[in-house]
Amino acid sequence: MRSTKELRSARAAIFIGAILTVLAAAAIFFVMHMGDNKNLSERERQALAQTLYFPNPSENQQIGETESIVNNDPDHAVSIHYPVFGIQAIDLQVLEVVEDLQKGHREQLGQEQQTTATDVQSDLLVDYQSYMAGDRTASMVLTVKEQFSTWSNARDRTIAMVFDLLEGRQLGLGDIFQNDYLERLSEGVRKSFRESSGNLSATETEQFLAGTTPDMDNFQNFALTTDAVRIYFEQGQIFPEQDGAPMAEIPYEDLAGALRIRTEGPLLSVAAAPEVELTEPEPVAVDPGRPMVALTFDDGPHPIVTPRILNLLKQYNARATFFVLGNRVDSYADVLQREYTEGHEIGNHSYNHASLSKLDAQEIAFQVQETDERISHLLPTAPVLLRPPYGAINDAAREAIQKPFVLWSIDTQDWKNRSSGAIASEVLEKVKDGDIILMHDLYAATADACEVILPALAAEGYQFVTVSELLEKRDIVPAAGQVYTHATA
Repeated sequence: MRSTKELRSARAAIFIGAILTVLAAAAIFFVMHMGDNKNLSERERQALAQTLYFPNPSENQQIGETESIVNNDPDHAVSIHYPVFGIQAIDLQVLEVVEDLQKGHREQLGQEQQTTATDVQSDLLVDYQSYMAGDRTASMVLTVKEQFSTWSNARDRTIAMVFDLLEGRQLGLGDIFQNDYLERLSEGVRKSFRESSGNLSATETEQFLAGTTPDMDNFQNFALTTDAVRIYFEQGQIFPEQDGAPMAEIPYEDLAGALRIRTEGPLLSVAAAPEVELTEPEPVAVDPGRPMVALTFDDGPHPIVTPRILNLLKQYNARATFFVLGNRVDSYADVLQREYTEGHEIGNHSYNHASLSKLDAQEIAFQVQETDERISHLLPTAPVLLRPPYGAINDAAREAIQKPFVLWSIDTQDWKNRSSGAIASEVLEKVKDGDIILMHDLYAATADACEVILPALAAEGYQFVTVSELLEKRDIVPAAGQVYTHATA
């Protein structure tokens, strides 16, 4: 047996060893996760790059694939777009915010309906920007526009979140900044607004100064871009409410010594999409004497549903028209390019599914031009045709958009019922020569329905053509500002 002295020595050695082990582990953890200026190793960099989604980064969407929740209800329009990073802990946090926005909008609609005897119309439009700062810090910015017919004006707000990609957690002010950072942020915000806004009235100055004091509550809503910190404010927080939700930008060089994280060395370079050699689609003979229909798909591209539909179209030697959203094409550039090379027509469906009839001329121009530019960066040509979200067109849209408008003669309501049987029945029971059929390539049920629709119509002798082919074979020359719903013989 060991003596009491030997046992004590052994216990002391074990205790000291345990302490050293804990200290070593703590040091490793600090170096790995808490070091302010720690670079990712090449192994960490590659592992993270393989996990994250960098589909086709653009200036304001540098990371993440676009996920969309869209309906086609003009009375209660919902169009939500947000990024999926590929890190479960982060994606769940983003999804929780999105679900809260939907829940809050539904609850507000219920309250508005209780206070008025008339039907209340509503709009919820959510889009995003995403940015990389350094090699492990990503920011997501949700821009929220909400409107009810009982309100005199729409309400805008911004929700910003910053994440550590390696740890998969959201970062707060204390994680990003150090030392006298509140004073530096206050000074930087005031400088930014004074340079852009000029002189303020006495009332505005009082409100502005109160909303930009060195207080944590004033700067909680922030994002980190490649070269600057952005601080987002609520409507009415620092300027009159009618001025919207303002944003201040502070360059990193103005915050030297106040930053705890690296802002250099992005994980992957954020560059323009590479040039892609695209093969021209093979021409297909169309018999003008036989019945024909134009299948159209809105709101894509989608990484799973769209390829399923493309496979079916190829099987039946069918051509279709895809009206795509501009904020999705960079995420799914390969799907868009496949649509083109297989002979399908690409149409413009706006940038983020905003109702064009509720926008001013400048906003309409952005919706159309930004989408055209993103598509023409990936394809040899820009879209000729435009399908307005919700089918909503007014005089302002007609004047601002120099494209033909394409609506439909059969609406499958696939966005609403999500039943493949109901979708297929809607087409097969109503179809006639010259129809333009509305579907959406966001839903698996739509692809399922196409497995029924295509063989059934092919057996009846129908040809599947693009909208432009349909109009051409019926001797219709599409004109800007005109609306086309079908093309009968």
